[in-house]
Parts: sequence; structure tokens; C-alpha cells
Amino acid sequence: MIEKLNTILTQLPPNWLSRVTSGRGEPGEAAIRKLLGEPIPPEVPFSALPPEIKALFSIRGMLERIKKKLEWISRKRGGRLVPAKNTIACVDSEDNVYIGVDFLKRFHTEEDLVAGIMAHEWGHMLSEIPPGTDLSHLSWDEIMRLRRDEELAADAFAGRAIFQMGYDVERMIAFLDELEKMGRALKTEKYYSAEIRGAVLRRAFELQKEAAEEISRLFGSGDGIIDPKGTRLIAIA
Repeated sequence: MIEKLNTILTQLPPNWLSRVTSGRGEPGEAAIRKLLGEPIPPEVPFSALPPEIKALFSIRGMLERIKKKLEWISRKRGGRLVPAKNTIACVDSEDNVYIGVDFLKRFHTEEDLVAGIMAHEWGHMLSEIPPGTDLSHLSWDEIMRLRRDEELAADAFAGRAIFQMGYDVERMIAFLDELEKMGRALKTEKYYSAEIRGAVLRRAFELQKEAAEEISRLFGSGDGIIDPKGTRLIAIA
């Protein structure tokens, strides 16, 4: 039974594992606590990165710029940005964000998409499930429903943040569709369909845009950090 669960539940973000277990013992011990997670992906040494990927992680690189925007929007300070293998992106219990090197090699010129991916992981940092929560009393279906809802909550944050950072949400939505068509772990119990996730991303984006337009109409552009057309973060000092 343990082996079957571990096989089915690979590729769940590391922070999910830390939040739904008490942190004591090994997977499968005692009452088969719900150890729903994957190992932290292997870190890629900075020295092994191609120059164009190294530049993304530099102090003034694209990833650091996006991180600063997300910290400003969420009032949540993140940990390290870590180049990693075998992942698109994930976050651990210390709020370190692991970003797949292969993903970056293919999509590093698409800042809208990279920002959307990072915003989704930032959404996981804001989870309302306290670290160390023991969910052993829940049924399998309840666990997976909670897991799907956690992903959807991260999507909702991402939709709002994408607007606030000044990016286009449609690229993230198209990426989810592309993954689903390739069968990349989206048609499973862990996630709602790409159609549902896309609808949440788009609606969250639109609601943030509507709020920004109303704020702009009532109060003006603010202190220079906000785009005159709405609550879009356009610069970080």
C-alpha cells in the first residue's frame, strides 16, 4: 500500500509535504500519515549554468526582479531562488523557490510565463494550512480535494499578482493547456483541469484589473510605484 501511494503521489511540491505531516518518522510508519510530497529537486550548481541562465539568477536578473515584485505585492519575503533539475518550479517549507533549469532554457525569453509560474509558487507560500498539520483523519478523497483546492488557491493568487506586476495572464493559461495536452501530470487527482485552472487565473486577473480601475478612478495614481492606469507594480527601488 505504501509503495502504491508513493508512486501515485510523486511530483507534489515539497512545501505540501511539510504542511500535511507532523515531521516525525518515515513515510508509511504507524497510521500511514498522509505523506503527500516529492523530494526537493536536485540543485544545479551555479557554475554549471549556461551564461544566459546564470544572468537570470543575478542580482539584477529577471528572476530577482520578479521576486522583488512578488515580495512587495504579497508582503511575504521569499527564500533563495534555486536552479534545479526535474521540475518546472516548486517551493519548500522554508520558502525557497526551485526553478527548473530545463524550463528556463526553453522559456527564459518569455517573462510573462516565468512570472506566472513564480507567482503560482508564491501563492503556495501563503497557504492557510499551518506547517505540521496532521491530516491523517481525512479520507483519501478529502485529501486530494484539499490538494486540488490548494493548487487553485495558488492560481487565484497568481492571477491577481500577474496583473499587479504588469504581465499578461494568457501566456500562463496557454502553458497549462500545453502541459495538459502533453499529459504532464495535470490530468490527475492532484489538479483540476487546465480549463478550470485557466478560468480561475483569468477571473482573478480580471477582478484585480477591475479593482485597479476603480481605485484609479477614485484616488488617482498614488505614489509613483503604481501605474497611472491602475494598481500595476512597475518598479522596485
